[in-house]
Amino acid sequence: MRILITNDDGVYAPGIMALANEFAKEHDVTVVAPDRERSSCGRSMTMDRPLTIRKMNIEGYSNCAVYATSGTPTDCVKLGTYEIMHRKTDLVLSGINIGANMGTDIAYSGTVNAAMEACMLGYPAVAFSQQMLGATMPQREVLFDASAKRSAQLIGQLGTEHLREYIYNINFPACVNDKVAGIKICPQGISNYGDDYEKRTDPFGRTYYWPCGRLTECDYNKENATDIYWLMQGFITVTPLTWNVTASQEMDDTKCRIEKLKLHF
Repeated sequence: MRILITNDDGVYAPGIMALANEFAKEHDVTVVAPDRERSSCGRSMTMDRPLTIRKMNIEGYSNCAVYATSGTPTDCVKLGTYEIMHRKTDLVLSGINIGANMGTDIAYSGTVNAAMEACMLGYPAVAFSQQMLGATMPQREVLFDASAKRSAQLIGQLGTEHLREYIYNINFPACVNDKVAGIKICPQGISNYGDDYEKRTDPFGRTYYWPCGRLTECDYNKENATDIYWLMQGFITVTPLTWNVTASQEMDDTKCRIEKLKLHF
């Protein structure tokens, strides 16, 4: 397969290197990733400045073409599939992200939304993220290598030909010394961080703020067996997500109410 790989941690991130190198063993892999950290950028596009793209020679990549862009993960998918791969892409992979992307974090994730953009453009896509939970730097390398191998196994067994209207969002648990408990398909949960901000003052006396919320327990996740619940139990989680956010179940009810309206146009 001809595979495009991107992320939001940047082209030098260890997770994307591990993923690209693993898939390059059996596939034609092209990496197009941001030239710097672009986490939590959602599905934003660059509209206010020219986009640049450079072919890179980065130590750590093997048997794949690597490009760095000045844009967002969404820009990477658009440029990668259109300009670099000339619309001859069989699969788009995003990740492996540094840290889990689950619950309401999905709305902000550049990694997940890069896969969503690919799906919207008509390409099968999967997003991969790695839970860390305080893993040391040597442990991170072990986690990424193991999860890259599992990513290839999952793609090989799950298949991608059916991925047209939705993507798979896959999270790997931070199991360094313990075995992965298994794999669960589950719904998106709720990431309850609160709205805490730390107020600070810079050397020039100007006030600035730094988000400092922490993930807290939420009964919803346990009651509904969500991605957050199962990941915390040591399971790999698979959540199907769609880019079309229409509240389909509410369409009929809303239609009935609209038909009763009496407005003057």
